[in-house]
Amino acid sequence: MKTVGKFNNSFSANICKGVLEDNGVPAFVLNENLIWTAGVANTDLIPIEVVVDDEYYDKALEILKSQPEKPDTGQE
Repeated sequence: MKTVGKFNNSFSANICKGVLEDNGVPAFVLNENLIWTAGVANTDLIPIEVVVDDEYYDKALEILKSQPEKPDTGQE
């Protein structure tokens, strides 16, 4: 699994996941619930990540780069 995006909110992470899945790339959101379980609301400590299988990594990056607007990831 490789990370294709880090986000500061689950809404943006799930938009990214949806864009990838709409284009045939299975994607998963990690740490979405962990920040609340751990009692940490600061996603700088635990970022919400979108990951894909290694075989889809290059395709996923191409898809995300081709989007007219990138969602605000909150990460620099």
